[in-house]
Amino acid sequence: MRRRELIAAAAGLATLSGCLDDGMARGDGDGSGDADNSPPFEVRTVDAPGSEAGTVRVPRAGRVTLLNFARTLCPTSEGFLSAVGAARGDLSSDDVDVITVVDGSSGPQPSPAELADWWVEHDGNWPVAIDERGLVNDHYDISGFPVVIAVDGDGEVQWRNDGGTTARTIVQGVRTALEAQESA
Repeated sequence: MRRRELIAAAAGLATLSGCLDDGMARGDGDGSGDADNSPPFEVRTVDAPGSEAGTVRVPRAGRVTLLNFARTLCPTSEGFLSAVGAARGDLSSDDVDVITVVDGSSGPQPSPAELADWWVEHDGNWPVAIDERGLVNDHYDISGFPVVIAVDGDGEVQWRNDGGTTARTIVQGVRTALEAQESA
């Protein structure tokens, strides 16, 4: 196989299966390994449609949180945003928080302004956050993108999908998490 064919095949595979992590170590970079890597986490949100600059706690006690882990230069992550948005429209905001999380510790590391521009370009309209130290990504073992998970108020994963799915399946996954939260 020639080099061009190999590159085209690899690009097609990445588009179909998602975007893999770059394999670089995450964390705060000080080598201490003492960072608390357990929920709840505070992640920085950016000023963009549906998102205010500040921080958000993940998860919030008594609520289910749908976390969409995305990469800004991943075509699969970008395409998946429409399914997350459609699912969000079908879910009650009184019961569920929806947050897209971009890993700021490895891979593309957009500034808040660049992330806001990307968010506008891809019609996002819910909170978007930067996991600056990669703690949320590490805790939930995110190694490819996109990944969507529904966590209960304690941060326990009640449903997970790696690589993208339909809005309907996302809604069903969140309802599973809501049922688990109610029975706890």
